[in-house]
Amino acid sequence: MARTSGDSWVRELDYLRAFAILGIVAIHVGSFSITIDDPGALGLVTGYIAHLADFGIPLFFIISGFVLALRYYDRNRRGGFYRRRLRAVVPPYLAFSTLYLAYGYAMMGETSLYRAAWSYLLFDATGIFWFLAVIIQMYLLFPYLATWMGVLEAKGQAWKAPVLSAVLYVAWYAFLGQEIAAVLGSLWQPVPGFGGIVADRLFPGFLLFFVIGMYLARRGPSSRDLINSLSRPYMVVPLLAGGAVLQALGGGFWWWMAMVPYSLVASALLLRLSRWLAARPGAAADGLELIGRYSFGLYLAHILVMAVVVNRLWAVGLGAGNALFYVLLYVLTIGAGVVGLWTINLLPFGPYITGVRKAERKKRRDG
Repeated sequence: MARTSGDSWVRELDYLRAFAILGIVAIHVGSFSITIDDPGALGLVTGYIAHLADFGIPLFFIISGFVLALRYYDRNRRGGFYRRRLRAVVPPYLAFSTLYLAYGYAMMGETSLYRAAWSYLLFDATGIFWFLAVIIQMYLLFPYLATWMGVLEAKGQAWKAPVLSAVLYVAWYAFLGQEIAAVLGSLWQPVPGFGGIVADRLFPGFLLFFVIGMYLARRGPSSRDLINSLSRPYMVVPLLAGGAVLQALGGGFWWWMAMVPYSLVASALLLRLSRWLAARPGAAADGLELIGRYSFGLYLAHILVMAVVVNRLWAVGLGAGNALFYVLLYVLTIGAGVVGLWTINLLPFGPYITGVRKAERKKRRDG
């Protein structure tokens, strides 16, 4: 993911963000197949497509580490860095948490003031908000990670950063995450499942991908060689096979181990595709760039948008047993999400909700 010319580089990052959020939406759309009594071939196909899209979250972390390492690696003013990063995440998080809690209460009578307060603290107004808890931890850790990597680079040992992060990753999914969840749960249970909720939102499970992004940003030519080797056209074959492996594993320790090579190959191939698109501007590329620009807001909003769309599809007689249901749910979720966020962004304080800063977009800055 080496830096190229200014505008091209920005577009490539927007395309990658678009691919990441498109993958994440595909995962959640495909999950509706589990509601079918006998999913048959349709369940196999939707499940396979969903697992092909499992690169989405790791790719977001890789992009974040990469961009921060390019922009802030050698800066020592932590206060300003923290203000900018938290200002970009916390207001949208609070706004969308309120929307989800209000929707849950209005539609299903769920939650209480006590549970709602804990939902804000635990990042669980909806299940996907664990990502925000982790990315905030990455932002808080970044200056220290940059210092650590700088020390390793001075010793010619930069490779230790991803290797040691990988050791932590393996330990986390082998036993450490479960042990921490059990300990926390035994110490305190202010809400049901407290230990597991907190453990699922701790950084060790995704630090590896963030550090890989930082490492690629710092390695320059050597990172280009690695990316080029992983993004050769024939790598599509192991990628397709990897999706089947992830589907067969379903979850657990070995699923998480398989996720690392799978996500790296998928990210490299998508970068190759992004570069191809950046050199060929057109309507498709512009649409993908728009989705990438609103990717953070789409991540926050898409579960809520899906809930509304699903109700409308059910109202016209389309259910999860119909293949058209998945196509329409996917397209309408993305389309309605982008239109809604674009509209909100026109309001005076809209960018604080969507996470897209108008001034920053004019300057073509990312982060």
